[in-house]
Amino acid sequence: MMLRAKLMSVFMALVAQLPLRQQPAPPAPPQPAQTFWVQTDNTPRANIAGVVLPARGTPKGTLFVCHGYGRRKEGMYGLNWIREQLGWNIVLFDFREHGQSSKSIHLCSLGYNEIWDVKAVVDHAEQQGLAKPYAIYGVSMGASTGVRWAAQDPRIKGVLALSPYRSGLDACRLFLWRKFHLVFDSTDLHAGLKAMLSAVDLPTDVAARNDLRLWILCGENDWWPVSHEQSILDGSPSPPSFKKLFVIPGGNHGNLWAWKGNSTIPAHDQIVRDFLRACRAN
Repeated sequence: MMLRAKLMSVFMALVAQLPLRQQPAPPAPPQPAQTFWVQTDNTPRANIAGVVLPARGTPKGTLFVCHGYGRRKEGMYGLNWIREQLGWNIVLFDFREHGQSSKSIHLCSLGYNEIWDVKAVVDHAEQQGLAKPYAIYGVSMGASTGVRWAAQDPRIKGVLALSPYRSGLDACRLFLWRKFHLVFDSTDLHAGLKAMLSAVDLPTDVAARNDLRLWILCGENDWWPVSHEQSILDGSPSPPSFKKLFVIPGGNHGNLWAWKGNSTIPAHDQIVRDFLRACRAN
């Protein structure tokens, strides 16, 4: 059992780090843009690289964009249309162990430590006087991490979450099976890592707020079951009108942003518009 635990920990360390290292130089952000660095106030600390895409004219609010596991902020520059067309400030950043943010010997913790990255960026935005309301748009790990932090921070009026995982342990189990056809057994994990992943529990986290607007998009063929996404919403005591689940026909874990809509489910971009309008109306 001890050998299995050690092997599983080594394997997860390799899985966690390899996709993060081999990336070309980041492209320049859409202009105008303001780059920044902030340090988190948790232990272990991290230095977070970010960029603000300021709205043209009087901003209607500020949207924080949280990328997925193994990705970086530059991959989210396609959301610049929100700044251009809807008049919101856009704040993008790299999670610790990702992109230009600090690297360490620590594993990505799938939202356990990463919530402090979100806090540091939101604190910075508030200190800089960026317009409210504040909202979060997140994908996969970024979605789950954004939901976890928003459940603790009343400054965040809403989260638009694309394919959030229900828990850290679920994410490991389903990711390893989908990616490598490996069976995940949490008893093989180091006790400290298992404790961190167990603490990433969105149905429990969202119970802390009854005023958080939470909209979830997932794919019919997503990595995480629709029932898991529904359980996140069910855990929230927010009014029913604040909670929505969109299941995209034929959608998978990586293509929800491209959804063009049908007679019953609006296009991704229209959902974004409706979500931000609702956040301003809170």
